[in-house]
Amino acid sequence: MQRVSLVDMTDIDPRLDLDRVLARDEDLEEVLTLLLRNAIHRQMWLFFLDDQDRATGVIAPCDDYPLDPHGRVSTSDRGGTTFAAALCRTLRALVDDGAAGRVVLIWERRGSEVFTPDELGWAGAMADACRDAHVPLRAQFLLHDAGVRMLTPDDYAAFR
Repeated sequence: MQRVSLVDMTDIDPRLDLDRVLARDEDLEEVLTLLLRNAIHRQMWLFFLDDQDRATGVIAPCDDYPLDPHGRVSTSDRGGTTFAAALCRTLRALVDDGAAGRVVLIWERRGSEVFTPDELGWAGAMADACRDAHVPLRAQFLLHDAGVRMLTPDDYAAFR
């Protein structure tokens, strides 16, 4: 997983200032739009906020995640589990270590802003897994060809 630092980007646009509080969904969406712009291929991004809803300075892309969030994976510490649950255990460790206060997930894929079963399934699975693992999930977004669109619990309720 490659990590991208936002520290050098504040010179490009002051709206990316790491001291900016992103408490409103619109503020968070604006920052993600400035950072990610439009989709290139299917991947997931992890974006971290501190306890005051400020960007931590790291956004990490995750390529090649499985099609099914409920698919089984083996982990060295707990044996078999779902991919969504395994990912949430990693996110929980970041929160426990103080590296993040809140997590934002961005589902990237080429195409329109219309949600597909893929991102709706993942959004629902991750919302449930984050709840179960006590991971503070701040928001989820879709990154598509024309920008960013927020996924709400109502959007993925049928996929939980």
